[in-house]
Amino acid sequence: MTTFKDTIIIDAPKERVWATIADLGGIQQFHPGVSRSYYLSDQREGVGASRRCELLPMGTVDEKAVDWQPGREFTLEIVPGPKAPPFKEAHGRMWVEEDEAGTLVGLQIDYQLKFGPLGRVMDRFLVQPQFRKVVPRILRGLKRYQEDGEVNPNLRQAS
Repeated sequence: MTTFKDTIIIDAPKERVWATIADLGGIQQFHPGVSRSYYLSDQREGVGASRRCELLPMGTVDEKAVDWQPGREFTLEIVPGPKAPPFKEAHGRMWVEEDEAGTLVGLQIDYQLKFGPLGRVMDRFLVQPQFRKVVPRILRGLKRYQEDGEVNPNLRQAS
């Protein structure tokens, strides 16, 4: 299993940050690697809520909440679609905590690729270099969105 984890301090109330990340269909507002996202479920929060993310430059992933602790954290199961990394198993966890400097936000992605030894080579040379960059970029995008109102420049509106 490969794990990437990072945190950031955001100068915004914990409740507001939680409301943003808990709006699963709204990740496109701050995630620079998502051009469009939307709910796949009628359920908007809690275990079972799900979304689809259309990724840049291409590909999709579906994500479904498998753990939900309101106001604190959630974990999503990540299911790859076309042109996404060939995950055998993948989860993303986000959490918020009050901090004297604002709100501490964390993001952790755990995954394992398919294809055994070939998957491990793909992971080391293709996937890990991307995730090493993307986890901090997601958190920086959330910070800009919360503190400055800056929306993801790659956002594509529903047609």
